[in-house]
Amino acid sequence: MGRLIVLFIFGFIGLSLRYIFLGEFEGSQLLLLLMLPAGSVILLFIMKWQYNKDRDFLPVQGENHLSTRLGDRVSTTTKQLYKGETSIGTYHRVYNSWWKRVIADVLDNPGQWYLNLSFSLANNDQVMFQQKGENKIRGNKYWVVYHNEQRAGTIQTDYSLKNSAKLKESLFLEVGKNTYQFKSSGMNAKTEINRDDRTVATGDRTMNSVYQLIMHSDDEPTPELLFMAFILFNYEFSQ
Repeated sequence: MGRLIVLFIFGFIGLSLRYIFLGEFEGSQLLLLLMLPAGSVILLFIMKWQYNKDRDFLPVQGENHLSTRLGDRVSTTTKQLYKGETSIGTYHRVYNSWWKRVIADVLDNPGQWYLNLSFSLANNDQVMFQQKGENKIRGNKYWVVYHNEQRAGTIQTDYSLKNSAKLKESLFLEVGKNTYQFKSSGMNAKTEINRDDRTVATGDRTMNSVYQLIMHSDDEPTPELLFMAFILFNYEFSQ
């Protein structure tokens, strides 16, 4: 929607300058230009529908995995976290300035820009993924993980030439003495989460923008944190 509004503004300025300096005006061009805000209104209703679907998400009965719905990656709408059919908390995106929200909406891959996530768990714990150097355009990105306002770990992307050549997406979560690698081979592929060269969980996108995380080990100390990092992975890489 933001892109259509920006195109309308620049198009209107262009038509105005053409009329002022050349004295030329074509009604057909103005009509085409007016279709942009009309299209943005339609997109607004579609986005509202996505917001509501994310906010009101309920998991499939009988499932025992960690799950959420991530149909919208730009807004600050509250989304749900579930383990099986039990709600374990909510989360939402956070922007440090209003204009960063606008830029994220206008640019490609909106999930990547100025990405900060705030999680509120059912046990009243608060987890924050706060990006450092969020104005940096190139290179790897870095987040600090805060648990109840105390630094608990870090997350860093791995935009290496090796991964780029193989079309792989990767990031690392460091928490305590453990390092987890999240990796995927591309769009709509499963995400493997490895620790010490062992796959401890697998993330996947199912139908209707629902994402689930399946744990392969019962001895992982922080499955909920792995799920939160998996959500950030899908924001960042638009899975």
